[in-house]
Amino acid sequence: MHTLASTVAPWECGSFRFVKKLEDAARNHGRVDMMETDEGEQLPVAVKRMPNSWIRSGPEEFAGKHPSECENPWRNIGMLAELKKKGYAATCELLGVFRDEAHTYAVTTLATGGDLFAWCENRPRPTPDREAEMLPLVAQTFSAVEWLHSLGVAHRDLSLENILLTGPSSDAPNTVKLIDFGMAYVGRVCPAVTSLGPGKPSYQAPELHLRREYDGFQADSFALGVVVYAMAVGNYPWQSTKPGRSRIFDWVSCHGIRRYFHRSDIVDCFSPALIELMAELLHLLPSERTGLVKSRCSSSKVSQRTVWDCQWLAAPATQGKWRAMSSTSVSTMATETESDAEEAAVTGCPVSDSSEDSGRELQAFQV
Repeated sequence: MHTLASTVAPWECGSFRFVKKLEDAARNHGRVDMMETDEGEQLPVAVKRMPNSWIRSGPEEFAGKHPSECENPWRNIGMLAELKKKGYAATCELLGVFRDEAHTYAVTTLATGGDLFAWCENRPRPTPDREAEMLPLVAQTFSAVEWLHSLGVAHRDLSLENILLTGPSSDAPNTVKLIDFGMAYVGRVCPAVTSLGPGKPSYQAPELHLRREYDGFQADSFALGVVVYAMAVGNYPWQSTKPGRSRIFDWVSCHGIRRYFHRSDIVDCFSPALIELMAELLHLLPSERTGLVKSRCSSSKVSQRTVWDCQWLAAPATQGKWRAMSSTSVSTMATETESDAEEAAVTGCPVSDSSEDSGRELQAFQV
């Protein structure tokens, strides 16, 4: 991150042409715009603009000025740069970081298909072909996170808003891209959180509220369970997993996720295989939760079953088409990186006492 901060280039207004505003970047006090390069093919790009008074001159000054911030924009920029070096293709490529007197600009390739939140909004009620529509997107998302975990990185902020789509085009289907690595952690064992913790309240794994170290990979799996549920049903299963904040989740904590599925009648809307996948991802105990990669240790308390063993995704045709890496290569990479990542000297994630950010609200039917 420090090296990247020293290579920030001057922002030249003539290099990019404004097209339209995409969204606010509230956590970074800025915005994201769609622009076009002003030379050559005029390629569309996404430009995140952040005030220098917020992002400061580099990661050290940012940490000193904002010691309680959980999301670090320099971590996001640094992760994008490192992932690019690793050949990680499941994110929007960082094209450069620029600065003028007032703002810092992070320029990436543009995902033209919107995010999964918009995908859900356009499909407010389940239809008979919902699972067929979901399958390639869910499989690609799992593949992207599996690849990230095999590199020793926990995302810690997976959500509908942070999973983008490129396309579709006449010759290619939708392609999934993960974004927003500002809360990412290099290592599987993440430090205890003392307040809100990383991620949005609906997506936070329950173990984050226990104020002790936790498995970041298994926490990502829980967040993916919420993503899959929201894609299927068109709504979040609960608004928070913090005890006392959601009557639904408090009920699930007492009675289990499978009983909740039967109580809410979604078992009548979807295949048993999809119901089982969601139940395994949303298991309250991280040791029993189905993950994306296996632990290197055969005696680990973490389940050795992965999402690719679940019936809904187990078909060779599904994995052959949508899984970016073979199970052998993932296992090898995870073995090589997991122990080193856990012991690495990494930037921690102090937790802010600011108001909870639950993301946009899905307008859909209640089950």
